[in-house]
Amino acid sequence: MISAGYDLSQHGEGLYKPPSRKDKQQIRCRTRQKFQTLIASAVANTEGDGKNTYLLLGPIGTGAFSNDKQMIAELFFEILNNSLMNSERAIRYAFEQIWFVSTNSLQIFEKVFKEN
Repeated sequence: MISAGYDLSQHGEGLYKPPSRKDKQQIRCRTRQKFQTLIASAVANTEGDGKNTYLLLGPIGTGAFSNDKQMIAELFFEILNNSLMNSERAIRYAFEQIWFVSTNSLQIFEKVFKEN
């Protein structure tokens, strides 16, 4: 699954309207919601107990939307280390491996996940 997710058509027909670039709290909140949906979709598409299931993530929203890479890494850490949809364990356990794929942001993801 690949996702940017915002309606950029200016017609208001999409599910997600872009947050105001000035409102950092709104950006963080909407991005968290989008990532929770993305991860929930990945969980729904796993088979069995998640063995042989890989989740590939990257710095979503840091290109055209210019979101802060640190914020993106922190949100993924937060979501992956909390339960989702009333699960008993952190959602990261639904996947055998989680990989962060990036040509220029990997160090930020490594730092966030090692510090926490």
